[in-house]
Amino acid sequence: MATMQKRTLDFHTGDEVIAEIQSLRSNSYTKTKNWNLTQICEHLNATMTGGMDGFGFRLPWILRATIIKWIYNRILRTRKMSSGPTMDRLKPKSEPGPDDKAIIDGCIATIERANAFAGPIEDYPFLNELPVDDWKQFMWMHAGHHLGFLVPNEPAS
Repeated sequence: MATMQKRTLDFHTGDEVIAEIQSLRSNSYTKTKNWNLTQICEHLNATMTGGMDGFGFRLPWILRATIIKWIYNRILRTRKMSSGPTMDRLKPKSEPGPDDKAIIDGCIATIERANAFAGPIEDYPFLNELPVDDWKQFMWMHAGHHLGFLVPNEPAS
């Protein structure tokens, strides 16, 4: 059996992210990496909520102003994100297994909140002076990066 490839998803709106989550939830999918839909939604929820409400920490100024800014600008320009380590505080706490409706619904509500969020983004831990529209695009790309690891199953014929 051939190994499944990660899908390339490029969302430009929160509504596109929600539609993909609803589609994956309604139909079955195969994981190409470690997290299921619930765990991805938990991670996306943590990153979006942190952006809007604050994370309670900031990386050192020199990192925010140099390497992270460079990586962030490259991601915005190319609309491509590679996998890297996930900070413990942003890792899902739920166990692998059947999807959890409440966690997925919570993520959708957070995406709707992020869609309407007017800013400002204050004390963002990874960057200085982050425009809210750039943050939103980054959140949608980030969602596409993770949701791309879930491949919808072909309907039985």
